[in-house]
Amino acid sequence: MGVQTITGPRRAEELAEELNRPGRLRPTVVVTMARGAERPYIDAGRLARELDGLADVYLICDPAASWAFSRGMPEMTQVYGGAGRVYPTGLEWVRDLRRSRLRFAYSEAEGTATTERLLDDGLRAADAAGLLRARTAAPGRGPAPEVKGTVSGCPNPSQAMVMLEGGGYATIQVGLLCAGVASDRLFERGMQVHGIYDDRSRRLDVSGMRMPPGERMAEVVDGEVLLGRVESVGESVCEIALLPGFPSFLSRARVTGDLTDDLRDLMSVGEVVPVRVCAGGTALSMVDVDDDVPVRSLAVLPGGPGWLAPMESPAVSGRPEGPDPSGPVVVPLPAPVPNVRVPGLSYLEKGDAGTRDDVEQLHEGSTVRELPRPTPSMLAGRAAQVLERPAKKTALRSALLAVEEERSAKRLALVEKARLEEELRSSTLEMQHLEAELARRIGLLEARDRELERLRRRNRRGAQRDHREMLSSEDLFTDPEDRFRFDVTVCWARRIPAGEKTGRPLSAYRLGSRFLASIEGTPGVDRDKVVDVTVEVLTGLAGTSAGRQMHALRTGLGGNDQPVRRDDGATCFRVSLQRNTPQARRLHFWKWAEEIEFSRVVLHDDYEP
Repeated sequence: MGVQTITGPRRAEELAEELNRPGRLRPTVVVTMARGAERPYIDAGRLARELDGLADVYLICDPAASWAFSRGMPEMTQVYGGAGRVYPTGLEWVRDLRRSRLRFAYSEAEGTATTERLLDDGLRAADAAGLLRARTAAPGRGPAPEVKGTVSGCPNPSQAMVMLEGGGYATIQVGLLCAGVASDRLFERGMQVHGIYDDRSRRLDVSGMRMPPGERMAEVVDGEVLLGRVESVGESVCEIALLPGFPSFLSRARVTGDLTDDLRDLMSVGEVVPVRVCAGGTALSMVDVDDDVPVRSLAVLPGGPGWLAPMESPAVSGRPEGPDPSGPVVVPLPAPVPNVRVPGLSYLEKGDAGTRDDVEQLHEGSTVRELPRPTPSMLAGRAAQVLERPAKKTALRSALLAVEEERSAKRLALVEKARLEEELRSSTLEMQHLEAELARRIGLLEARDRELERLRRRNRRGAQRDHREMLSSEDLFTDPEDRFRFDVTVCWARRIPAGEKTGRPLSAYRLGSRFLASIEGTPGVDRDKVVDVTVEVLTGLAGTSAGRQMHALRTGLGGNDQPVRRDDGATCFRVSLQRNTPQARRLHFWKWAEEIEFSRVVLHDDYEP
């Protein structure tokens, strides 16, 4: 249908009445123009094309229509000043404002992002109304075909472009698939996709590719570190999502070793943090997650990229901090209300000097505020003069009196119109100043939020470092072996949850004659890392972790060479302490049926047991 323009108060009032009726069949998108702008910042034409048959799109073009529309809408549901809003079907949006969010655009640059948000809002509203399913299952069209294709790129955060196998292109609307996630975090060039294709809108629905969260978590190795997004945070508990829309709760004990910490000082909503997966994906922990541990993010779709990327501060990533919110804000002033001039009045008698003077004053261009205000007594006096004339002039004079009364009423109406226009001008100017102040304060809040996130990350790292230093055993023992065994026991107690300790006890072990000396003599590896990997070996976690690369040490470099064995039947194994670093360090240990002997910490190219 295209964009329907709204000009004048009457049409705007009709639109408000239509939106407040419960029987609407399609969502409605309303876009407004900023005062002084030649065209809307929001691309109403694109909204009409993308939502053709799914939503009605209106553009309110003038201030008078905007004010009339606002008066006809319930409180907090209006749209004005260059913003846009999607009104879903029904009237639930009147009680729950989250169903119909106001999307602002203060410039053409912001208009592009706001158009994307409104497009997502409109598609979700159409989907909630059943219009997308109705389109693909329309009578006479047959079942919608399932097609395959290859992602050719992501032109904007809300869409991905697909080249179909049979030729032609299709669009994937990300808002219908996974709200709140940018397209380049779901798709990448060359990715193979398949789904239901709507040939009318050329839209491809790939929601069938999403796997249940349980299946995605089944691919995670126990003990692996993944990226998660903080969804909510309180004093002693937080929610972290490894996949969008599926958060898990973490208690304070699983975030920090200091039980007096307030989690709100360590993280914030929306922050991306590394999390260790425990108990087959049923439990998460952030305690002692080292910076050098390999980290990845789960993909929402098979073959797609991870949906999260590690957060960087603006100073590190090189992203601009944005305009200085404390700087001056330029507000366009509205055009002044023109002076209203009233045409001259007719007079009853050529000798009526007072009336003639009034007429001359009007024709000289005086403004409304300078005009004499007619009173009932004046009109009555003039009527009496007419009645005293000869009868043959009575009809003419009565007609002139009626014209005089009509023009006097018109002049009073013009005075009232000028007053209302002046009030409108003042109100509009005040609203623009308030909008500018709101934008400035929002900028200040965003800058403070960024600084607060930076301080929280630094505070969290400092808390974990202080916790490790507090638990240092260096001064507690004189025997190095007693100290190492103590550190292993403490690490096991911290890492293994209480409910899993019975199933993952520490196996019997002993330390080889060269083991402790090799820790001190091998540079570039942290002692705490050796203790941590020792616990993984003794509890069986190292054998299930892809990052540890545990395997038997062989007599040669060939894949068919025999494992290294001692005369007592023990086999030598090798496990990674580091990855992706020059001469990454390894741990060698001997293993019998029921006991383990730790041999040495070595460099990558050292294959001596």
